[in-house]
Amino acid sequence: MGAMKRSPLVLVLLLSLCSSLALASYSYGEESSGSGRPYHYGEESFRHWTRSRQGRFRVLERFTHELLEDAVGNYRVAELEAAPRAFLQPSHYDADEVMFVKEGEGVVALLYRGKRESFCVKEGDVLVIPAGAVVYSANTHGSRWFRVVMLLNPVSTMGRFEEFFPIGGESPESFFSVFSDDVLQAAFNTRREEWEQVFEKQSKGEITTASEEQIRELSRSCSRGGRGHGGGESMWDIKPSSLTGKRPRHSNNHGRHYEITGDDCPQLRALDIEVGLANITRGSMMVPSYSTHAYKVAIVVEGSGYFEMACPHLSGGRARGHDSRERGREEEEEGREEQEGGQKSRSYKQVRSRIKEGSVIAIPPGHPTTLVAGEDKNLAVLCFGINARHDEKVFLAGSNSVLRQMDEPAKVLAFGAEREKVDRLIGAQTDAIFVHGPGSRRISSA
Repeated sequence: MGAMKRSPLVLVLLLSLCSSLALASYSYGEESSGSGRPYHYGEESFRHWTRSRQGRFRVLERFTHELLEDAVGNYRVAELEAAPRAFLQPSHYDADEVMFVKEGEGVVALLYRGKRESFCVKEGDVLVIPAGAVVYSANTHGSRWFRVVMLLNPVSTMGRFEEFFPIGGESPESFFSVFSDDVLQAAFNTRREEWEQVFEKQSKGEITTASEEQIRELSRSCSRGGRGHGGGESMWDIKPSSLTGKRPRHSNNHGRHYEITGDDCPQLRALDIEVGLANITRGSMMVPSYSTHAYKVAIVVEGSGYFEMACPHLSGGRARGHDSRERGREEEEEGREEQEGGQKSRSYKQVRSRIKEGSVIAIPPGHPTTLVAGEDKNLAVLCFGINARHDEKVFLAGSNSVLRQMDEPAKVLAFGAEREKVDRLIGAQTDAIFVHGPGSRRISSA
């Protein structure tokens, strides 16, 4: 009878234990299998700050995993979509912003350093907006949406930024509304009631719709803003730069790669950021490569496919909140391996995931990575390179492979194979950067 009475409790404990083991197994598998975690982020990782029929603004979760936080934990990715003739209320961020026009056209007005500058921007443009600049913008097209991808570097709080609206009612709220009557009346030299009738009259939201005449008026004041890429511009001479309008850095039948660096844009140089766009032809791929210094935050802006990356420390990395005792055991085992064998065991884990429009990938420097386009559509991937000042791209296969630069004795010693076989193997791929993908590859008889 005693055993019968205890059996429900035993059953509960067993179920609890099984659930814990299953959850632990799932958490580990999520990081080391097809999800691509912690380096890949999908649609579910975005949170909407505002959403309506006129448009939406959404922000990616923070890079808080211990393998990412130190390098890119202060950066945020965001996306803006505005309907035809949408107008975005004036505001400023406590963050520097690098924006890329993914689709459409619009006008972006900056109130900065005592003057107003209005820029006509279109698909493929890059614009740097300094922290604190008051910005308002509009979609100037009558039927197409205006879509923007942005990287933000907060200057106030690590990894967090806020948007401040000077004008508004309930949504958005004007930050002036929290100041006392005495302060507002003295600052604006008017009574509080009169101030409210102007500053708090707007009640249609952060994104509203402008008339065709208002859009024409806004467009008249904007300019293309000297779209050259000379290196002599002032740090404060803010201008849009056309990423896709310049000559590709690399181009063949399998893809094109465009790039804007600090040499082209002084504002990017000050932020130590570069912007690149890889447009990979459907069924093709970018050969495995790595960056020497830059940490890449890549956003898929068109198409689908998959990525693969070689990671030497994924098994040791854990998201914040994992059991500290487990991490301690892993560190102890690593130390024991080094002591017993006299050297650290070197192994790599494959990070792989399907990617599609809206996917975000964090790629550390030195980590060999490849991008593969699907068979139905080109794959376009926008890359923000952080810590880019001294960066070099190293390609590991193809006609410009770094392995081809090895001298002959080193090839024999390193590969342990006949020199002729080594030369045939690393010389078989005659294309550079972009090549036939796995689904359409043609293997050389050599």
